[in-house]
Amino acid sequence: YNLVRLATLNGPPERAPGVAEGYIETAVKGGYAYLCRSGTEEGLVIFDVRDIENPSYVSAIRLDAGFEADIEVSDDGNWAFWETQRIPGAGIPDAMDPTSLPGALPYGIHIVDISDKANPSWAGFTPVTPNGPHSISYANIGGEDYVFASVYSWQYIGTSVGTPPIAPPGMQRMVIYRLDASGPVAQLVEVASYIDPDAVHANPVMPEDERMPHDVSISVHPVTNRTYAYIAYWNLGVVIVDVTDPANPTRIGAATDFGLAPTREIHMARQSERTIAGKVIVVTEPEISGQETTGYMSAIDVTDPTSPVFVSNWRIPGNATSNGGGWGPHYFDFRDGRVVMASYGAGFWVYDMHDADNLARPRTVGYSFVQAGGSGGLLGGSAFDAWWADPTHIVASESGNGLVIFRYEGPTPAIDTFAAPS
Repeated sequence: YNLVRLATLNGPPERAPGVAEGYIETAVKGGYAYLCRSGTEEGLVIFDVRDIENPSYVSAIRLDAGFEADIEVSDDGNWAFWETQRIPGAGIPDAMDPTSLPGALPYGIHIVDISDKANPSWAGFTPVTPNGPHSISYANIGGEDYVFASVYSWQYIGTSVGTPPIAPPGMQRMVIYRLDASGPVAQLVEVASYIDPDAVHANPVMPEDERMPHDVSISVHPVTNRTYAYIAYWNLGVVIVDVTDPANPTRIGAATDFGLAPTREIHMARQSERTIAGKVIVVTEPEISGQETTGYMSAIDVTDPTSPVFVSNWRIPGNATSNGGGWGPHYFDFRDGRVVMASYGAGFWVYDMHDADNLARPRTVGYSFVQAGGSGGLLGGSAFDAWWADPTHIVASESGNGLVIFRYEGPTPAIDTFAAPS
C-alpha cells in the first residue's frame, strides 16, 4: 500500500546457493547507499543511488561483521565508520585488518576511506572497551566530524562473567569521538564519555536493570538552536543531552512517559527537523520481546527539552502480537512529518504526523510486507532498517535479501506546512 519495491540488491559477488549470508544496517548519503553484509563475503557494499530508481553496484570492501555491524558516513562523503561488537573467537581472517583474526582483541570502530567510491580502503581502527559499541551515530558539529558510540556489555556478546552476568563497572556509556584526519593515518579521538546519573548504580548488573544507552541521534533543536543527543537509554527512556560542545555533554531532560506502551525498552529516538503544529517532536521506538501488540511508537513534545510531554502513540493496525519480538519495531527514520519504520517480520511501514490532526492521531499511509529470504539467507525475510533518501524514496535493509529501494506513493506533505526553524 503506497510503497512500491523498485530494487533489491546485495552484490556482487552474487551469493552462491546454500551460502549463508545476511544483511544488517544501511546508510544513505550524498547519492550513495551503504550496506552491511555478513557471511563469507562480509563487509561494506556501496551502491550508486543518484538515480534512485535505478541503483547500481559500485564496490565492496571486506570487514569483520562481528555480532552486528553498523555503518555511518561523514557529510562530505569521504569517510565511513564501521562498528562491530565482535564475538570472541568469531570473524574471518583478513590480512589487511589483523584485528579481524578469530579471537583477536580489541573490539571497536573501523575507519574506511570512501573518497573514491570505486576503491574504498581500510584507513584505521579505534578500540572500544570492553567489546566494541553496539551502535554508532555521526554528526557534524561546529564543522568537525564526530562519532557517538553506544557502548554496553551483555553476556550474549561473550565478555560478561558471573551469575548473574556481570558487566565491568563504567562500561555502559555513550562515548563521543572526533575524527582526526590531519595525519598520515585517520583516527578517532575520544573527547568525552557520558553515563547517566540514574544509571551509574546499575552498571555492574545489566540484565536486572537494563539501563544502557542503546542508540543515539543528534539534532539541532529548531527552537533553542542547541545541538542535542537523544539517547535511547532503554528502561530510563530518552535522555536528552546538550552536545553543542561535544567535549562537555550536559544532561538537560528526559522523556519517561510513553502513553499506552506497557514498557519502555527505548531502542531509538529521532527529532523532527522542523516544528509540527508549533511543537518540536521526538519519535521514540521500543525494541520489544513478548508484548501483546506489535509495539507502540510514541510522539513526544520536546519544545521545552527540559520538560518533555507525551503527545500520541501509533502502532501497526490490527490485532497482531509481537510474535516474541519478531514483529516488533526496529530502526526508523523521521522526516517531513512522516515516519518510515522497519518492523522485522511485520515489514516496512509509513505513518504521517505532519500537522496537528495527524500528530494527535497518527495516520498509516504506507506499508510493504517483506519478501522471503534468498537462498542461504541467515534471517529470511525481515525488515531491519529504513531511511528516507528523499521525500518519496526509501532505502532499507531486508536481512535475507539485501538493500531495498522503495518509492513512496502516499500523501506527501508540502514543506511549507511546517514552521521554519526560528
